[in-house]
Amino acid sequence: MRKTGVLLIAMILVVNVFAQNRVKVSCIKEESSITYSMRHPLHAWTGESKEINSIILTDEARSVIYQVAVSAKISTFDSKNANRDSHMIEVTEGLKFPNVTYVSTSVTIEGNEFVSMGTLTFHGVSQPVALKGKLNKEGTKLTFTGDFNLKLTQFQVDPPSLMGINTDDDFKLEFKAVYQ
Repeated sequence: MRKTGVLLIAMILVVNVFAQNRVKVSCIKEESSITYSMRHPLHAWTGESKEINSIILTDEARSVIYQVAVSAKISTFDSKNANRDSHMIEVTEGLKFPNVTYVSTSVTIEGNEFVSMGTLTFHGVSQPVALKGKLNKEGTKLTFTGDFNLKLTQFQVDPPSLMGINTDDDFKLEFKAVYQ
């Protein structure tokens, strides 16, 4: 009898999950990007990756977002300077830790603003982060945009240097993720 009760509860939970019509939606790579911005006393620059992989777990009407997952390879960031990009891969140990990832634990949407709590993993170090930004809905197409600040040292990365002078420890990540 006890096994039957446990089995029945498990079956009800499985049916409820499927009854909610949750669907996975991949981002549109051509319209999505992640950009980092850094500063050195002599200049500032950005590096962009348009090769992000991301999915959202949502309902069929795209009215509720249950979870977000994003991944980008360190080697895909382009700052328009091949030497700088190679040095960034070296500094961040991009061969050993090839991806930067974000997985949400919750997503709250109010109007056209969202807050996503989750874990960002970079250089093999995972840190909790809160992403805040704007959400634009056009039919079933969703566009998430936002930015947030981080420190290289919080991910155990020593700031790179040029002419013996380190870059700022702080850097900014901006994102645009488009789903259909």
